[in-house]
Amino acid sequence: MNWIRKKKRGKTEQTPSKRSEEISDIVDRMPMAFGRWVAIAVVIFSALLLLFGWIIKYPDTVTGYIRINSNNAPVKLVANVSGNIHLASFHAQDEVKKGEYIAVVENPANTENVRKIMELVGLFNPNEPLGDSIQGMFPEKVSLGDLNLKYYAFLSALKNQCDYRKENVYEKQRIAILDDVRWKESILEESGKLLQITQEKLSISQKWMEKYVSLNKDEIITYEYEVDRSKNDYLSAKQEERNLQKEISSIRMQIAENRNQLNRLLVEQKEKERSLQMDLLASFHDLNDNLKAWEQKFVFKAPFDGKVEYLKFLAENQFVQAGEEVFGVVPEETNVFGQVLLPAAGAGKVKTGSRVTVKLDNYPYMEYGSVEGAVASISLLSQPQKTEQNTLETYLIVVELPGGLTTNYGETLAFQYEIGGTADIIVKERRLIERLFDNLKYRTK
Repeated sequence: MNWIRKKKRGKTEQTPSKRSEEISDIVDRMPMAFGRWVAIAVVIFSALLLLFGWIIKYPDTVTGYIRINSNNAPVKLVANVSGNIHLASFHAQDEVKKGEYIAVVENPANTENVRKIMELVGLFNPNEPLGDSIQGMFPEKVSLGDLNLKYYAFLSALKNQCDYRKENVYEKQRIAILDDVRWKESILEESGKLLQITQEKLSISQKWMEKYVSLNKDEIITYEYEVDRSKNDYLSAKQEERNLQKEISSIRMQIAENRNQLNRLLVEQKEKERSLQMDLLASFHDLNDNLKAWEQKFVFKAPFDGKVEYLKFLAENQFVQAGEEVFGVVPEETNVFGQVLLPAAGAGKVKTGSRVTVKLDNYPYMEYGSVEGAVASISLLSQPQKTEQNTLETYLIVVELPGGLTTNYGETLAFQYEIGGTADIIVKERRLIERLFDNLKYRTK
């Protein structure tokens, strides 16, 4: 038994030396070429890793929700009154021009009559002088419903203005008074000449009277007769002079009265013209305002050039409720831009001019690609946006799309208002190897 244990012990002691010799033999006989290839592969792999880590860029981005719009937003036309609707000849997505009627809610007025009067009112300027044919420009028989009183008040004011200018009563009176003044001035001139002659005659009569009075009455038999005759001639001339002076004063007073009458007539004429003009202006603007109110109340009118869109299924003479959205007008596409709601977290990294990658929800990114843009402006104040969980502070960022809706795949996407999507704003271009060292730097701190 002891011999067996010694033998086993001897085997146990010899096993390690045998294994060591086998391993050493394998190591000694390991080929050197394989080791070199392994080393070269490791070096090449490391070099490629560093090269691609330097070449590949993985930018820092800040993501927000974006909506695509244009300078002119679409407008929804709402019914301001309940009633049956009368459609024009427009169909869905037909082009409309600014001011065209899309539909009219039934009302007492004749639509064509109202449109005709609105056209004439638009051409009429109450501040310009009225021509002879201006009154015949407006028809006397129209059906305007509640606007009839306003229209005929304006027509009456216009007729009074035209009649006044046609009859020209004040001008005729002024001409008559001026003629009378000129006639009296000519009489005054003749009376002045006659007065001058009378005054000369009076002077001669006075001279002879004084001469006869100074003579000796005893030497002349007919002294008293001569004196009386000279006095009589003097008194007659004196009376004639006074009568002429009185007549001249009367004529002058009449001329002055005529001139005062001219001034009063001028004042009355201005007051009359001002009154007529005020009546015309008041009735014109009252009619114009009521026409616009009628249009706002009963008419669906295109506010700009674009395409009409039906917001519900409509048929002629269909009833619509007040406050109901019936039509939409989509403007022609102009300058397309994006509006981004960016959460406040990380918004400080965004700068004007930062590149933006837009991925639209309506067009899958993998199939259509993304749209490139740039940050045009950043709001100075944040706006709270409520979510299901909490309220987020967001900034409004406007994104320019210089290439429109052409993607990086070359696809041109159809423009639709309020298209939503995701906007990745690139705040910094960073290499992959930089991110690796950033992580090591972060972990070592």
